[in-house]
Amino acid sequence: MAALILVIDDDEPVRVMLARLLAGQGYQVIEFENGLAAREWLDANRPDLVITDIVMPGLSGTELRRYIARKYPRLPVILISGYSADEPAEFAARSPHTVFVPKPFAADELLELIEEMLPEDKIPPRRHPAP
Repeated sequence: MAALILVIDDDEPVRVMLARLLAGQGYQVIEFENGLAAREWLDANRPDLVITDIVMPGLSGTELRRYIARKYPRLPVILISGYSADEPAEFAARSPHTVFVPKPFAADELLELIEEMLPEDKIPPRRHPAP
């Protein structure tokens, strides 16, 4: 069965684009517009991978990553952000199973990264992403 990927971003167009890209590749996707709602869902569920924006109201992506590290220490997380600062990359480098990807990013590059972070049996056959 394909991986279940949790997508969290307060920017609806970005969140919807990511969800469509991933679903189009055969992944199961759950979306949240903020970290607080995602954290509540995580209390009862376990995805295979989390993709979260960093800058969000309420609970930031880095705060959510810290929570995930306590609850699911081996759960892979991709942090995304349109802000070009060194802190997110440094935070990701210090956090196991975490990668930082600056926005904008190429769909193919993100899909390759996801494939690197997931077990082989959770990766559906690759389809070409929509332009």
